[in-house]
Amino acid sequence: MWKCFLFFVFVALTFTNVQAELARDERGVFTKNFFGGVWGNRPPWMEYNQPKTSCTCKCGERNEVSRIVEGVEAGINEFPWMAKLTYFKRFYCGGMVINDRYVLTAAHCVKGFMWFMIKVTFGEHNRCNATVRPETRFVVRVIAQNFTLTNFDNDIALLRLNERVPMSAAIKPICLPKSDHNLYVGAKAVASGWGTLTEEGKVSCTLQEVEVPVISNQECRNTKYTSSMITDNMLCAGYPKTGGKDSCQGDSGGPLITERKYDKRYELIGVVSWGNGCARVGYPGVYTRVTNYLDWIRENTRDACFCRKKTMFSYLVCLFLCVSIGAGDTLSKDLLRVSDEYYAYGQESDNQLPPCRDCSCGERNEEARVVGGSTANVNAFPWIARLIYGNAFGCGASLINDRYVLSAAHCVKGFMWFMFRVKFGEHDRCDKYHIPEIRYVTKMYVHNFTLTELSNDISLLQLNKPLEYSHAIRPVCLPKSDYNLYVGTLATVSGWGAMAETGKWSCTLLEAQLPVLSNEECRNTKYNKTKIKDVMMCAGYPATAHKDACTGDSGGPLVAENNEHTYDLIGVVSWGWGCARIGYPGVYVRVTKYLDWIQENTADACYCAY
Repeated sequence: MWKCFLFFVFVALTFTNVQAELARDERGVFTKNFFGGVWGNRPPWMEYNQPKTSCTCKCGERNEVSRIVEGVEAGINEFPWMAKLTYFKRFYCGGMVINDRYVLTAAHCVKGFMWFMIKVTFGEHNRCNATVRPETRFVVRVIAQNFTLTNFDNDIALLRLNERVPMSAAIKPICLPKSDHNLYVGAKAVASGWGTLTEEGKVSCTLQEVEVPVISNQECRNTKYTSSMITDNMLCAGYPKTGGKDSCQGDSGGPLITERKYDKRYELIGVVSWGNGCARVGYPGVYTRVTNYLDWIRENTRDACFCRKKTMFSYLVCLFLCVSIGAGDTLSKDLLRVSDEYYAYGQESDNQLPPCRDCSCGERNEEARVVGGSTANVNAFPWIARLIYGNAFGCGASLINDRYVLSAAHCVKGFMWFMFRVKFGEHDRCDKYHIPEIRYVTKMYVHNFTLTELSNDISLLQLNKPLEYSHAIRPVCLPKSDYNLYVGTLATVSGWGAMAETGKWSCTLLEAQLPVLSNEECRNTKYNKTKIKDVMMCAGYPATAHKDACTGDSGGPLVAENNEHTYDLIGVVSWGWGCARIGYPGVYVRVTKYLDWIQENTADACYCAY
């Protein structure tokens, strides 16, 4: 009983110290992080139990960590790997998600703390918004490197979470470097956090970001820091000659990232560690060099699940749960329209056509209307379908005849075909009172889809029984010719995907009009030229990026009006970088490249005659 009493006394004293720290913050007296004074977290000088020296010091020098100054507010969930650490309900440090079970942070953020009192929250942007309930986990284990307070060497730690973190548009892991040889000198890096905006300011409510260049360790040792303070396990970034931009108090443990050239993803190169003041001339920010700890990280996170690209199944998991590629954010173009041959019924005359052919494909239920992310009229696109895997909505699809729907290969490859259901005739997918037409999948045809290049991202799903057409369910037309490139065509994309890059998926069907770009023009955007293949098509506004498809629209249709005032399926939503980002138009499967393949694999179906 007395042990419990002592424990609560200890907690109370700790909380009292916390309140004292807050009071000091209000008076403008800052420490390295929120609990620096309590647990001995100081900049790299000495611990209390170290012998004091008389002359090897600089009088009047403040002990401050790096912080974000002269940055800008990040977009909502722009950095989905960002995590916030709280201790006794007080924010004090940052961290980053590296897999489904572990968060990486700075050792000085956890050394001396009671690990079971640390709470980690994910998917936040405005930490002061009490109406938003972020994903929350508690820490069950802290794994710290051989960290020393004397010089802040090895300032890195892993936090094992009590439960795995579900990946979503707002929560995704940061990439780790593949090689430990890159020094990143000259690289443009980005630091982010909720730290103070000025050296004597208050911590920010909204997530901030700042871009700083990485400098060599030799250059860093020639600044106002002493040479011995910068070890090989550290990395410096900032503007030592001018100052002005830096991380700031409260950013400790947060990420320093840089964009990779070969796939345009971001990798973690540093952890906010320490520094003298905020954006002071002669004092760049000092970060933990992550490449020196790759083996240590892997060794201590073997029980976690990293996003990988080795198998199609793992790719699809990351695609739907981590959204790690930004895939499912764009559409592709030309699909095929099968010719007027009678595939299943021979040479019937027009007045003896079976019901499945007595129809007009690609006909919209409404005249053209205001678009651009607006809600589509009810059943405006009667060919659109939803793919349900288990009980979860995953992708869109297009009805092309009475027996088959067309979708993206990345939506189905690696999944069990018998777990798919296809829903037709929907507008408001959240309307529980509307009963859509449902079919099950009995067979899947997946093209030679390659994950490395994202080529041939097209698939066919055979339904368990034919559909009967109605006002709400009719097929889209396939292109009659494989020569049309559709450059300059104003095409329409539709789906129930996210309304913003980090937004929620829509209940009602949305549509947006996008101009089709030439592949040459697409290759001159921010994409790597080699990524845009001839079997792909780009559509969107790369200069302004105000319209685009988004997460959840994968596999859905991109249609264009033909000369007969009906609609051809010219693209299938395939991949893209983010949602409506400047310089990154949507990329779609070019359907006209697969007309023969579609004809061959749907010979048992009944197409509309006109």
